[in-house]
Amino acid sequence: MIYNRPEHSLRVLQAIRETRPTRLFLAADGPKASVEGDSELCKQTRKHIDGAIDWECDVRRLYRDENLGCKIAVSSAIDWFFSEVDEGIILEDDTLPTRSFFRFAETMLERYRDDATVLHVSGNNHQHGRIRGNGAYYASRFAHSWGWATWRRAWNLYDITMLGFPEEWDRIAASCSLPWEISEWWKMWLHNTRLGVINTWDFQWHYTVMKNQGVCLIPNRNLVENIGVGDAATHMKKLDVASSIKLAHLAHFYPPSSLEICQKADKFDFDYSVTNQKTPWRNLNELVCSWKFEHQQRNAGISGISRYLKK
Repeated sequence: MIYNRPEHSLRVLQAIRETRPTRLFLAADGPKASVEGDSELCKQTRKHIDGAIDWECDVRRLYRDENLGCKIAVSSAIDWFFSEVDEGIILEDDTLPTRSFFRFAETMLERYRDDATVLHVSGNNHQHGRIRGNGAYYASRFAHSWGWATWRRAWNLYDITMLGFPEEWDRIAASCSLPWEISEWWKMWLHNTRLGVINTWDFQWHYTVMKNQGVCLIPNRNLVENIGVGDAATHMKKLDVASSIKLAHLAHFYPPSSLEICQKADKFDFDYSVTNQKTPWRNLNELVCSWKFEHQQRNAGISGISRYLKK
């Protein structure tokens, strides 16, 4: 998935080029009419990408004329992708993979093709060198999507409207054994996603995974690097703990003895990556209480955390 960053997009395409895929799907959001120069950057990006595909490959394109925004552009592109294929790998223009990521994703897609409990294969690891479990990967509730893979059967569960939220959230959180602070954090962010305060597609995917008690496979090495942090990014404007992790390689993909969720890894992941340091722990209780109070006072509308997001 590309947009208006030709240099980033070309770096990712070069990594894809090394694997010589026989089928390649390209999706691009349209330019923002209100942003000067955006149209030209989008044209450059598409031109550079199209010109760099120099191997024999069935290429399909979904190039938008108008800007749909992150939420609709990405989710509809994935809808389109899985209308054509049963399983596949998804990369954005700022997710730079290692060669072993492609082999890992391919192996996992084949190994768990018929396992309905496994919904997501991630290329990201945010454990900062900590090895979890006794395999090359472990099971998580967190669907990190800086380079990932899944199946049509899993994506068919995706609901951009997050049906059942917030009414069913407490039951979902309990079924996933989420600690109180993690449950409340997700409740805040899912709430604001549903209100449209956050224009994104991936919180809805996290919700889908947790609602279905799905398993996400996380490699014990970080196989995809986020190279898009900066002013041009939609969400990741500043380097943080999550986006500062560099690439590594994974030579073997032996399975763990169990796909039981690694709660210790998820807790560490949440503390240092999922929150992206947006919610310092010393302020979390105060933030949750403030959000709950305002939500009770203004059941319809934007909650208090939206003001925190805008700071």
